[in-house]
Amino acid sequence: MKGSQIVVECLKSHGVTHIFGYPGGSVLPVYDALIGSGITHILSSHEQFACHAADGYARATGKAGVVLATSGPGATNLVTGIANAYMDSIPLVAITGNVKLSLLGHDAFQEIDITGVTMPVTKHNFIVKSASELASALKRAFLIANSGRKGPVLVDIPTDIFDTETQECDVTPLAAREYHPSAEEIENAVNAVNACKYPFICAGGGVIASESSDELFALAHRINSPVAVTAMGKGAFPAHDTLYAGVVGMKLGEQAKRALKKCDLFIAMGIRFSERLMKNVVSFAPNAKILHMDIDAAETGKNAEYHTRVVGDMKETLKSLLPRVNEKPYKGFEGGKPPAEGFFGVIERHRRGVIVTTEVGLHQIEAVNRIGTEQPRTFITSGGLGTMGFGLPAAIGASIGSGKRVVNVAGDGSFNMNMQELSTAARYGLPVTQVVVCNGSLGMIEKWQNEQYGGRIFQTKLPRIEYSALSRAFGVPYAHASTEKELDNALSDAETWSGPYLIVWEGQI
Repeated sequence: MKGSQIVVECLKSHGVTHIFGYPGGSVLPVYDALIGSGITHILSSHEQFACHAADGYARATGKAGVVLATSGPGATNLVTGIANAYMDSIPLVAITGNVKLSLLGHDAFQEIDITGVTMPVTKHNFIVKSASELASALKRAFLIANSGRKGPVLVDIPTDIFDTETQECDVTPLAAREYHPSAEEIENAVNAVNACKYPFICAGGGVIASESSDELFALAHRINSPVAVTAMGKGAFPAHDTLYAGVVGMKLGEQAKRALKKCDLFIAMGIRFSERLMKNVVSFAPNAKILHMDIDAAETGKNAEYHTRVVGDMKETLKSLLPRVNEKPYKGFEGGKPPAEGFFGVIERHRRGVIVTTEVGLHQIEAVNRIGTEQPRTFITSGGLGTMGFGLPAAIGASIGSGKRVVNVAGDGSFNMNMQELSTAARYGLPVTQVVVCNGSLGMIEKWQNEQYGGRIFQTKLPRIEYSALSRAFGVPYAHASTEKELDNALSDAETWSGPYLIVWEGQI
């Protein structure tokens, strides 16, 4: 079997139905092998956006996203997307072509050491040196991307390997490693929970990655603990529930602050204790012991000293705890997110069956705080890397993976970076509603200039775009809104279309 066919057969054996990419000379054999394979290729306008789309697909489905790019600039264009997935622990397999084996190390046209470039931002990467190694490398890539703390893996393949025949073509997926928590750590965690009077749970992306939302819900109600989420954990616990305490690291309500102040056990589930989160814990729960549960042992104790930890699969950990922890009386915590008002209130009213994605900036912070999220994998944003330009391609990937309508909320600065992806959404008829918050500036940067640099505004003003002309160029319906009623009407109209829709909002958020 030729190497190019091994790539396709390996994708199929791992359940891949869609890949994202941009063709180039070194990967043309793979593109030829994809014809008639049953795998749908989504052509993005740029490799970075193909990678973000694969990321969005993974976040919406829980399956590894796959991106394919050519050598040289095609491969380097993936780096931001790979780093974004790495920072947020998203399973991704990136396949790149390279120059012929005989040309490696000779500064050939479009030769780049992409494994060296991406080493700091991948869980692992491979450069395939023979056709006999190809199937094994790809199988291991999928295993590593989906195992433990999930993340991106890159496989770099010299172009002549795609045309080389080999008998080493077993594409059977490798058995996944299991991450069992130790009995001793479970026992310690049970004792810590049973001994505390005022627990407070904080759920992060690790709960969503392990599909543990049901177990979290059951535990929270068994011990009557308030539950806050991180930005990556939105949807891990329903925002309407009376035990919901808001988003940690952002704006906490007074009830949540009081609960944290009384807290004697801070139960951290699948979080990495970023500097934003630490600020909340130190400020509001200075006397709390920390029970840290995570699949990645390296995260426990790295940014916050724990009293007790459990390292292992979150779902198994919570299932082990549930029958052994004692029920605790209701402490009168009355949380639950109230309905949003204004711009985000309108967005929230159109949330049924819809995924929301965001770009990065002031609108992102407001969206994280104000948009209620009831289910996992229905709110997608760039967390650790904070990547402007992520939201629209991620919305495209999420829509393809889930089959749902996706609303992407963007500032005009972010939209300037990725507006060409409207053409991708239009080409495939995807139900992606792009809402642009148009204030003519890089709002967050301008805010910092006002607060930290004496109001000296510099290089943050954006030129006016004729959005109606842009929509005509891409063949996408367009609406302008400056009142809540106009926005409501525009979103309702967008829901009647099977493809993308552009809404420009000029008003307060």
